[in-house]
Formats: sequence, C-alpha cells, structure tokens
Amino acid sequence: MISAAGPAYVATVSFVASRAVPFGGFFVALPGGVALARVAQLRGLRHGFGASLATLIETVALMGPARFGVPFTQALSAPVLGRMEGRSAAPAWQVLACLAIRLFQNGLGALFFIFVIAGGLDAYAGSAGNVADLVGLELGEADTLLLTLVGILAWSVFASTVQVTVYRRGLKGWHAEERSGTEEPEDLSAHRGRFDPRAVAVAAAIGFVLLLASTEWALLASVATVLAIAWALSKPDNSTVPTGLALAAILALGALTFALVGGLGIEVALRRALRAALLVSVATWLRAAAGASGLREVGRRGLARARVVPGVPEAARTLDEIGSEGRLLAAGRSLVDRLAGVPRRPAPFLDAVLTWVNRESGGFRPARPAPVAGMRLRAADVVLVLAAAAPAAALLL
Repeated sequence: MISAAGPAYVATVSFVASRAVPFGGFFVALPGGVALARVAQLRGLRHGFGASLATLIETVALMGPARFGVPFTQALSAPVLGRMEGRSAAPAWQVLACLAIRLFQNGLGALFFIFVIAGGLDAYAGSAGNVADLVGLELGEADTLLLTLVGILAWSVFASTVQVTVYRRGLKGWHAEERSGTEEPEDLSAHRGRFDPRAVAVAAAIGFVLLLASTEWALLASVATVLAIAWALSKPDNSTVPTGLALAAILALGALTFALVGGLGIEVALRRALRAALLVSVATWLRAAAGASGLREVGRRGLARARVVPGVPEAARTLDEIGSEGRLLAAGRSLVDRLAGVPRRPAPFLDAVLTWVNRESGGFRPARPAPVAGMRLRAADVVLVLAAAAPAAALLL
C-alpha cells in the first residue's frame, strides 16, 4: 500500500513553490493536491488529512506562515476529493464538495482583507465607490458586497472545476511505483537561533494578536521596536526574508491604497499600511528566529499533545518521514528534466507534471527518524515573551 511520506513530500515541494511564486499559486499547488488526494483515495480520510497536516507543518517550517493561504484550500479539499474519487463519486458531486470548502475559506480570507487590511467595511466600500465614480458609476455598500460575493463565487466555481478535473486526471493515470529503504535524516543542526522555538512561536502569536487589536501609533511603534530588537538578538536564518519583504510591501501598498481611495486620510492610511507590513514581518521573523528545524519540532510536539484527534497520529508519522529540507532543489531539477521537450500545450504539459508527481512520490525513500531537537527554556526566552507582550501597555494608555 502507498506510503503517505512520498505524496506528502511531493505536496511539500508543490506547496512551497506555490507560496514562493508572485502569482498563479493555485496552479502551482495543483500537483501537490493530486498527491494528497492519492493518499486519501487508497488509505482513507484519516491518512489523507494526516498527510495534508504534515505537509502544511513542513511548509511552515521551511517558509514560515507568510502566504499560508495559497495552498491551504487544496490541503483541505484534496483528501475529501481523493476519498470521493476512491468511492467513484460523480464529478459534479466532487465539484460541489470542493466548491463548499473553497467558498468557506475564500470567504474568511475576504473578511480578513476587508476588516483588517482594508480597514473595515466603510473603507472597503468607500474605495470601491470612489473608483466607480471615476467611470461614471454609482456603487453603494450593498453593491460592493454583492460584487465581492459574485467575484468569490465565480473564482470558486472556476477553481473547483479545474481542481477536480486535474485531480481526476492525475488519479486515473497513477501507477504504483514505490521504492523501499530509507534515507539518512537531515541535519537539524544547520541553524540554531538564540531563543527556544517555543518562546519564538508564543512571542509571534502575541504580536499578531496585538496588531489585530489596534492601529494606534503607540502600539505600532512599540511592536516595531520590540520586533527590531528581537530580530537583532535572534541569530536569525534570513533565507526567507526576501519573500517576506515582498509580501509585506504588497499588503502595505494595498492597505494604503484602500484607505486613501476610501477617503480616510493619509494618517489612517499610513497606520493601516504599517500594520499590514508588521503582520507579515512578525510571520517572517518567526521563521527566521525559530529556523526550519525549530518550527518543525514545535509542530511535532504540538501533534504529540493532540494524538486523540483523528488524523494527527498519521500526521506525526508522516512528518517524521518527509525530511524535505535539502531535497527540494533535486525535486525541482527532476521536474525541469521531465518537462524538457514537452510541447507547450495544456494537455501534454499537464500530463508531464502528473507523471512527475507519480514517479517522485513512488521513488521517494522516507527519511529515518531524525534526532529530536533539544529545547530548553531559559531566562532569555521568558524575557522575549514578556517583551512581546509589553506593547499591550499602549492599549491601556
């Protein structure tokens, strides 16, 4: 029977790439979704969701939480679609199931953008109304919400149809190709920050909550100061910083534009832009300060505490076997070789990618269980958490 580690590894490669590209992440994540669907097709929902959860933890370990939502919908829906395909469910029912999941997730994403990034419904509707005035249209708050819902629905229908079509094509053409044996565990000592990864995760969570609570200058300045000091003291792994900076700039520009076009004034616009940039910066610091091995170990220990939840034990075993760090470039080169000479037409290109998913999954050799990364809370870790909470005083004042 198929091992979950191979498909989860392929999904990790695909999901990491989908979060790294500036646009088109949905299409880049499709091969990873096919791999996760295969696990559920053959082994059921528990193993499918276990592989999906392990994949998400691994991608966060490698890249941090920035742009987490890009592959998240496929991580949620792939096990469901794989199980439905295993039970020969009609394509229409699969599209409806995928559509329901996608509408829920995209709806939450839209609410976050409207009320956090754009600064509220008034600012969001006001910006849309001002843009409509430029072309001679009158757009009220209800009209803006209706257009937003129509846009979400249209995208969800399109994406769900494409997703089900690609998944079914990949699953029907899947051939069992598994390789036995294991590989040596990756070296977890490559990066060790100054702080315990658990303290880093708690400090980052506090920073997120504070930034969501207010956009007052005192709070933003306090969070920025604490973040700058913590970053300087963390011995960070800055490999993901360029991606984080790019995303921070995009979100800050979006928040600034919505506030200005909505007529909220330059002062409010700057505060909301700074908050958007800080939200991404905190996420980027989390990955830099904790490192891939640290975040992976935090995820592993979190899974150990939730083993009674269905799918979590399967996720823990799969996470131990993925060992994707250090193999990503090899997988990328393998895909490039597979695509060499393929006609640049949709069907041959898609089939070549799906063949790569099949062979890369079957040829994957699970890593041997890696040594558990040592963690020990020290006084510096306590100080870090207290410092992260210190900006809350600005809310009281």
